Amino acid sequence: MRNNITENYKYLISSQRDEDWGITVNTVGHEKIDKNYDTYPPRTGHPKQFFFTPSSGRKLDSYQLLYITRGKGTFFTSPDKSIEIKAGDMIIIRPNIWHSYMPDPNTGWTEMWIGFKGENMDSRFRNNFFNKEQIIYRIGVQDNIVNLYDQAIRVAKEEKAACQQFLAGIANLILGMTMYYDYNRCFDTTTEAQIDKAKIIIRENLLKGITPEDVASKINMSYSWFRKLFKDYTGVSPAHYIQELKIQEAKQLLASSTIKIKEISFYLGFDDITYFLKVFKKYTGYTPLEYKKTFYTRWQN
Repeated sequence: MRNNITENYKYLISSQRDEDWGITVNTVGHEKIDKNYDTYPPRTGHPKQFFFTPSSGRKLDSYQLLYITRGKGTFFTSPDKSIEIKAGDMIIIRPNIWHSYMPDPNTGWTEMWIGFKGENMDSRFRNNFFNKEQIIYRIGVQDNIVNLYDQAIRVAKEEKAACQQFLAGIANLILGMTMYYDYNRCFDTTTEAQIDKAKIIIRENLLKGITPEDVASKINMSYSWFRKLFKDYTGVSPAHYIQELKIQEAKQLLASSTIKIKEISFYLGFDDITYFLKVFKKYTGYTPLEYKKTFYTRWQN
């Protein structure tokens, strides 16, 4: 049986100006591989640097987001080590890492991909937003992500002015959504409900001097366990979350009212104005007076 080759893909070039944007996309596409295929990958249309055979594998100089939306197959991290992949799996391939993959001949698969590189992407991985040891993200088949790939293919094929910036935004969004779906998959609905309830309690009692310990008590959880779950779920500790909300409120009052700084400090539950000044500077980079001088005038104008 012949491969069902859609040739629904595009390889792109970028200018120095595109590279200055921080992200450039070099390939995007999707391909349907029928079961009982003769060869994989198809032998037509792909530049030499992207072509490979499953037995020999390859290394690329860019990141690849390979999304499987139908069927199943195998991803090889080395010639003798493999991982099963299936519909709903996002594979993040990093630059200069040997890899190979192929669909199961009994099912075939549909694959979607986008390749990109640039300093902005390097920083995401350098700052450990993604685990270096994790390759497969089991995020499920998400229609909104599929639609983004389809949109990227349309934009790439038209290749209009500033298409690289459009495609860079799509690549960045797909990466962020992968993180979002994978991250939230780790939490059961009970944990989500408890943390959401905790955030509501904090907001409703922000000006009443509520503490993280108080919140833990209200949701019937030990403080140590509550702190761990809250930080795992939100990325910040409960104390940090409370301080952030207070500083947001302070910024709003400074920018839109004539209330004195000392009164704002007291209103937000800071008994020591010196401490308020220190915390505000830490979170915003401004003293309250500097912030008011800068943004109150702008607000009025």
